[in-house]
Amino acid sequence: MIADGSCLVWWAGVADYRAGHESLLSDVEIERSIRLRRDEDRVRQKLGAVLLRVAAGSTLDVPPSQVRVDRACPRCTAPHGRPMLPDTGLHASITHSGDLVGLALTAVAPVGLDVERISDVDIEGLTRLVLHPDEKAPDPDAFFTFWTRKEAVVKATGDGLGAPLAQVRVSDPGEPPELLAYPDRAAPPVAHLVDLRPADGYRAALAVLAAVRVPVEERVATELL
Repeated sequence: MIADGSCLVWWAGVADYRAGHESLLSDVEIERSIRLRRDEDRVRQKLGAVLLRVAAGSTLDVPPSQVRVDRACPRCTAPHGRPMLPDTGLHASITHSGDLVGLALTAVAPVGLDVERISDVDIEGLTRLVLHPDEKAPDPDAFFTFWTRKEAVVKATGDGLGAPLAQVRVSDPGEPPELLAYPDRAAPPVAHLVDLRPADGYRAALAVLAAVRVPVEERVATELL
């Protein structure tokens, strides 16, 4: 169960996915996975959907297949928006990168979770898209810390790709995580921001749109799956 005022984060590996898990998914969730070209992308997406249903079902004391998940995009109504759990009082966020899939679940406020595998991406090329001119990332670890903090925030607000990351200002990686500025707002949303370290070679961050500190508990998803 989720204690009042807390946020639970579950981490799963792609190897945790089993063929039988597909029976827990809705037709919409299966269709979304079929549209993906790569097998590994399909597994990550299905595992995230399963993790959400199992965790929410355990919290609500209902079978996973009976958990109502609404993914309608607020802009076009297509089922690719952030997952919502109507009439439950719960807020969720799913993320995946490399071999990891993560889920955040809380009753406090909208939440955003992001994980990125530190990789040999073109950091120099991505810098102008991710970092504000005043933000400097001297190494990959710093860059991915900036990136995950910002992605967590825009996932929590629900803006996602609609918010230019370079205009989302966060504190420097060597400082406690904090949201400093947000595009088109005189003052940034009130947010509790946390850095996470789910595994070697990965960086992750969590944002909860709450004015108070939110205790975060990380768990291994094998206890659910």
